[in-house]
Amino acid sequence: MDNFKKYKVQRGDTIEAIAIKIGIPAAEVRSYHNRYCELCDLVELGLPIRKIEYILLPNLESFIETKLSEKNTVKKVLLGANNNLRLTAMNGLKREYGTTIFYKNNDQLINKIHFTAQIEFVKKENDFSIVKFEINQVYVNSKEPEMVIEQLADKISKALYPLLMSLKRNGEIREILNIKEIQERWEKLKPSILKFYKGGDIIIKLLSSFEKSIESATLLRKNLVEHPFYKIYFSPIYQNYSPDLLFIDNDFQFKIFQNVDEFQSLTAKFHVNRKGIINSDRKPSKELLSREQVLDDIKGNREVELKDTVFEAGKLEDGISGNMDFQYKLHYDSKTIFSITGFINSRKDKETVSTIEFETYEIGLKKQKINILNPISDQIDWSSEIINVKEIKEQGFWDKFW
Repeated sequence: MDNFKKYKVQRGDTIEAIAIKIGIPAAEVRSYHNRYCELCDLVELGLPIRKIEYILLPNLESFIETKLSEKNTVKKVLLGANNNLRLTAMNGLKREYGTTIFYKNNDQLINKIHFTAQIEFVKKENDFSIVKFEINQVYVNSKEPEMVIEQLADKISKALYPLLMSLKRNGEIREILNIKEIQERWEKLKPSILKFYKGGDIIIKLLSSFEKSIESATLLRKNLVEHPFYKIYFSPIYQNYSPDLLFIDNDFQFKIFQNVDEFQSLTAKFHVNRKGIINSDRKPSKELLSREQVLDDIKGNREVELKDTVFEAGKLEDGISGNMDFQYKLHYDSKTIFSITGFINSRKDKETVSTIEFETYEIGLKKQKINILNPISDQIDWSSEIINVKEIKEQGFWDKFW
């Protein structure tokens, strides 16, 4: 017992009260004491400590070293049954994001769009997540929309939000649930728009296109998933992965490779890498393998490192119509998205490669400072064997009865 630091229990002490004085979290104090004390001296949180003379404590320097080591240890990613990655967001969880999208031709910037957006995970229904989603003011090249068409599109979008949607368990949009509310908002908004924006074939065409898109939930969903943000944020990253954390989706023309990094980041994030190619009429190069080839290579125990295939923004191989490369960072507890970065390349014509560069990051969270210790009372001296020797009072007659 001489190897321990000790806290002499005072009348009325609880583990929580002691923890506040000595700077070590209450759960850690209880855990350490109960690990080394006699059975008769076990303590619990929330109860006065009775008939126990000392609480056993670790050496402070050793405690700090251990906690720092635990904090900096890289932890292995653990998925669910069958290596499934699923959203586990609690009802009412909200996330806010800042998003920037760059549109380029042959690496030359054409437009930059940025906006903030919010998503709320309303509830779970069977395998589906019900979410409320909203995009705020959209800025074009760091300014509010200036061109008439941009302004009109911005005003029209006010009828669209908030969106209530159900998501498939893989993260894709399944259904728009509040199409009637959207239609009603549009009917209220439409007269003021028609009054302000009069005539013009382009304006009439834009209004007509929007009205058509909200004729049904199916049409609206189809239009939304063509937008870069919806296509990327609501990608099907929540899958059943292979034992080596790989997922492959392949059809005649489009091939997707996904993998989850084996270890969490130091900030406890899961990293999901998502890559894809669209083949034209030429067979893919050796590095871009078909699903059958991949499976054959895996079965043959040959090393196939799909995750290391390198795509570059603004560049496409001959015979490839398009490719993409994205990195998703997910919160380890809820599996919700913390950030997305990446790009999509597509061949506009023989001379031009169009690129969409995309980045979205969670915002609105105050960064919590992680301290190993809480403030320590000036009555505590960690250099002494009994660390609260300064506050020990002489026992009175009645003290022996508690």
